[in-house]
Amino acid sequence: MAATTVAIIGAGIGGIYLAAELGILGCKLRLHDLDDSRLAEIRARGGIDVDGANGGFAAIERVTTDLAAAVDGADVIVVVTGGNAQETVAASLAPLLRDGQIILLIQGNTGGSLVVRRALDRAGCRANIDVAEMDNYPYSCWRRGPARIEPIVSKGWLQIATFPGNRIGAVFPRLSPLFPHAVAAPNAICTGFTNANAMLHVANCIANAGKIDRGEAYKFYAEGVTPSVARLYQAINAERVAVAAEYGASVPTLEDWFERVYGVRGADLSETCRLLTTNSDGPYQATGTPSSWIHKYIAEDVPVGLMPMSAFGHAAGVPTPAIDGVIRLASILAGSDFAATARTLDRMGLAGMDAAQIKRTLEEGFR
Repeated sequence: MAATTVAIIGAGIGGIYLAAELGILGCKLRLHDLDDSRLAEIRARGGIDVDGANGGFAAIERVTTDLAAAVDGADVIVVVTGGNAQETVAASLAPLLRDGQIILLIQGNTGGSLVVRRALDRAGCRANIDVAEMDNYPYSCWRRGPARIEPIVSKGWLQIATFPGNRIGAVFPRLSPLFPHAVAAPNAICTGFTNANAMLHVANCIANAGKIDRGEAYKFYAEGVTPSVARLYQAINAERVAVAAEYGASVPTLEDWFERVYGVRGADLSETCRLLTTNSDGPYQATGTPSSWIHKYIAEDVPVGLMPMSAFGHAAGVPTPAIDGVIRLASILAGSDFAATARTLDRMGLAGMDAAQIKRTLEEGFR
């Protein structure tokens, strides 16, 4: 079987890690970013050096700021730009796409595949393509240099969904060889409500606001998740699980997710977060500390994570007071209502729908 050609859009940390892992797996790679300074040393090296027992050299055949060159002939186009940029990327991709290509969002945040499909339609895309999303980022790594990474751990459980959900049977067999730990999810509620970033990042930041304002580095999980912060985690996660259930989706609790994904479960959430930082394969040992309120842990995870979760809850008649409280506090601390980037029901193409209508749209697509 011919190697899959993958175009990676976004050469931040996530895109670099993804290129390293997929390159070692044997994919033919292209890497794109608008900022050539992110690409220059990788282009000069011809790829990325991957340390470790299963490492090697991940060759990248095209490293470019030219989006058309990056996606031409690609089987899979992986968008790793962060949730706030996904609609913009989709609009740029629309005239370049060809029948049979798959757009995969890593990650979809909450509602990503819906806003991307809408953006493609608005931009006049006529190609017969599929849109899929992953629930979380699949790897944790150290970046040891501009073109060198050292893997820490791969997530042991991931979900991939399509929008509409009835396309998963055709799409998943094409993506599963690239992500062996992934499972097919019925729809984008399953993936969007297993958005761990939204659950972990924002509450931690607002609870440690003084440290962020003073620019104090702290171990984000090992030190930031005190018993009281863990109680806040549990409150917002209970609401997340309840809203998903109203749409017929069973998503893991935070404790179950940590165990399923990383095989770690402490006596309580605080201990679990410490272990995930201090274990030799702890995925959170490389997690940095936000230095301002424009950091993606707020600027991304509020408008494209928590806010659409709240919107889905409202449509289903499920109260989300803890999530709404975290959103409100984050908005005050950041000095922004996030209106410009918030994923409202309208922006997701679901305005005026009740839970039953939303479930049908997730399965069948926009009409």
